[in-house]
Amino acid sequence: MKVTAFMGSPRKNGNTDTLVEQFLEGARNKGADTEKIYLYDCKINPCQGCYKNCWLSPDDCTRFRDDMDQLIPKMISSDLILFASPVYMASYSAQLTIFFERCIPVHHVDLENKVIIENRLKGKNVVMALVHDSPDLATADLPFKAFECVLKKTFQMNIVGKLQVADVRDKGDIKNREKSLKEAYQLAEKLCAQ
Repeated sequence: MKVTAFMGSPRKNGNTDTLVEQFLEGARNKGADTEKIYLYDCKINPCQGCYKNCWLSPDDCTRFRDDMDQLIPKMISSDLILFASPVYMASYSAQLTIFFERCIPVHHVDLENKVIIENRLKGKNVVMALVHDSPDLATADLPFKAFECVLKKTFQMNIVGKLQVADVRDKGDIKNREKSLKEAYQLAEKLCAQ
């Protein structure tokens, strides 16, 4: 099984990264091949809204040659995907937003009949993870809804897990949330054992 984690945090070894690493460790414990991609290390140009070009050429964006040329195939070839981000301004990170915007080429659209001919992410299993500094769990409600809209409605993926760690701010705070880290580890084990 191939498990790929897309990290939407700019902080390596920070709280979100620690949660992701626990998830991947659980996956590796069940024999999965894992990869973690730091989106802030990737060159991803913002979408320019020329959807027609992407939909007609479903292999890649016809406007830009950047790291999306490698990232989309990694996502498509994965059996399980984790998207993780801190909560910034009531949403997931800007880099994750830019990444999702540039995933339009996963669809192949018949523009004349206005139907999706092919969606290469349809049916893929996905886990959402959010980390934030508020003690109020409702802080993640809006970003989780945004995740669901993108992943479930637009990409037609199967959301098979949801992780949230609240009330962590400073680097390393998450290490005191042993229950949350164990939950991430066990969720990956469970999903990779199926």
